[in-house]
Amino acid sequence: MFAGRYLWWNVIAAMGFVFFSIYFYYVTWLAIRVSGCSAVIGKCGSLETQMNGVIKPYGLLACGIVVLATGVLRIHFLRMSPLWGLALFIWFGASADYFFNFSGLWFARIDLGTILAGMPIETVFLVVLVAFLACPVELYKKSPQGALRVVYYVAGFTASYSFCFTVAKSQQLPAYVKLISGSDVLAVASVEAQHRLGAFLSMGQQGSVPMVIVLGLFIAALSYLVVMRKTPGGTTAATA
Repeated sequence: MFAGRYLWWNVIAAMGFVFFSIYFYYVTWLAIRVSGCSAVIGKCGSLETQMNGVIKPYGLLACGIVVLATGVLRIHFLRMSPLWGLALFIWFGASADYFFNFSGLWFARIDLGTILAGMPIETVFLVVLVAFLACPVELYKKSPQGALRVVYYVAGFTASYSFCFTVAKSQQLPAYVKLISGSDVLAVASVEAQHRLGAFLSMGQQGSVPMVIVLGLFIAALSYLVVMRKTPGGTTAATA
């Protein structure tokens, strides 16, 4: 999938997210009142609630599927490591609650700055990766070498660190392990493994300080790769 097509689909997904999160409520409210259905007792009268409770979540889910599907296709097209696809899924999973609760925060009249301040750091990683994949990095005619290869490995390392840190801090992981395996022993073992992994990755620091530092390195590495869209020989990709 080329960058332009990938960007187009993600713009559609973003517009769909804004529509279903904010404007779908107004559309259903207007449709019900214009049709006169709100005055009818019975199923028609509760149609507005049903639409917001059923159609809206599925609409948000469809937007998420578009982001994930296009991301996987784009990563495959660029012949990047499958670990990037794993990072995409983990970051999206860690951000899912934030995306689904966005409309509730919006209609609670919480200012946008406060809403964005509550954004999980994994969401920032996700947005940065999507923005990177939307750039025409396929202009590389050869695999990165020299400094570009080092920067590419730095980007991969920071991405791996981020999703490992997310897994280590996930409160839902033991429940998923128990659901899949049906074993309480494995669920307890997963909690112990999380503690050990979290202690190793935190490097003695408390809170999200390590993740903030890694995020800065991640943004810097991907930005450098985008800016230096040249072949290892120094000529532009168009003339390589």
